Amino acid sequence: MEGVVSLLDERHTALAEALWAELERACGLHGVAATPFPHFSYQVAERYDRTALGAALNGFASEQPPFVVTTTGLGLFTGPRPVVYLPVVRTAALSRFHQALWQAIAGAGFAVQAYYHPDSWVPHITIGFDDVGAEGAAAIVRRLAERPLNWEIAVESIAFIGETEGRQEIVSRHPLGGPAAEPNA
Repeated sequence: MEGVVSLLDERHTALAEALWAELERACGLHGVAATPFPHFSYQVAERYDRTALGAALNGFASEQPPFVVTTTGLGLFTGPRPVVYLPVVRTAALSRFHQALWQAIAGAGFAVQAYYHPDSWVPHITIGFDDVGAEGAAAIVRRLAERPLNWEIAVESIAFIGETEGRQEIVSRHPLGGPAAEPNA
């Protein structure tokens, strides 16, 4: 799978990676390492037309100002393969950004996952994935339930994470370069 994402800033990348390492050490969970770059996703697809996507991301990013997102608490996507995550607060401004990004990259992705469609998107930073199971999810909650996980993360770019020979890699980064947004916009 490939995706259009925002990578975390340096400080929050280190915090997320420390959480991943702790959960691997304490709970034996390492599935999150399949995509080893802390991020939150805007769109995920089986594959992308990389030329079309790159051009669309360059144009889009150049018109968008940097912004800040906030995480709060822990979340859980249930099912046979549970996912534990840090929820990213979905503000009206973040929803507008996401909708505009989807419009800008329309048609570049093949087999786009519906989970990320603007009507159903739940922005999140994954901290437990693939090998979690019910016991692993419970262990993560026990371990992190009392920790403050309210982060303010500077978003200064969008990126494309692609897959080459079964490995995830950051293919491109596109700095946000538009005029500053009005406060409380």
